Amino acid sequence: MTAPYWQGPADELRGFFTGDGGAAVAATGVSFRVRKPDASLLTVTATENAAKPGEWLGVVVADQVGEWAVKAACTGPQPAVEQLGFTVRASLPG
Repeated sequence: MTAPYWQGPADELRGFFTGDGGAAVAATGVSFRVRKPDASLLTVTATENAAKPGEWLGVVVADQVGEWAVKAACTGPQPAVEQLGFTVRASLPG
């Protein structure tokens, strides 16, 4: 689990794909699937970070309070999946 996020703003998702030795690999077919607290599903566009090969970024708007789940997947050079979760808290008034 990561530190909590606040409801409302756009948050950045980050996915890293590495080989056996921990070095970044040129992943293909990268996608982010997000399950919101109400169980609805989103597909978030993943784009490679040109400054950090092997790092993929996506943006999601944290519009619901509760537990979120993210699945980052790639199809190559070999299929891989990583899952994580994060919490969104209600925004502070004012």
